[in-house]
Amino acid sequence: MKEARCGCGALRVQVEGEREAVVACACADCRRRSGGPFGLGAYYKREQVTFIGEAREYTRPTESGNTFSNFFCPVCATSLYWYGSRDTNRIGVAVGCFEPSEQFPPDRSVYDVNKQDWVQYGDVPGFERGRDSARTR
Repeated sequence: MKEARCGCGALRVQVEGEREAVVACACADCRRRSGGPFGLGAYYKREQVTFIGEAREYTRPTESGNTFSNFFCPVCATSLYWYGSRDTNRIGVAVGCFEPSEQFPPDRSVYDVNKQDWVQYGDVPGFERGRDSARTR
């Protein structure tokens, strides 16, 4: 079992088993949510995830007409996990909230149209927008 937690520890996520994917997303919303050049999330099936503590929810519309729900700690405001209405059974967990010893290299990048030039992913598959869009590498 692996655990990710917010800055104060009041909100945690425990995951069992292997992740489905790790995705680096440079869309404007993920950049703003993470405060960095991209958001990095490890994705698990909902049945692999246990939520501990109270979370607040912020739901926003997506470019494709769906919605995206972010869950954050009401005490320290750490954005810990999320899911989209396109697939509510897939939970993304902020990679930076796991212990530093965990390694989560990206399996793909999305929204490369917004990627900062200095960010390099090497041979990791990239997509112009979402995973169904044109490949960038």
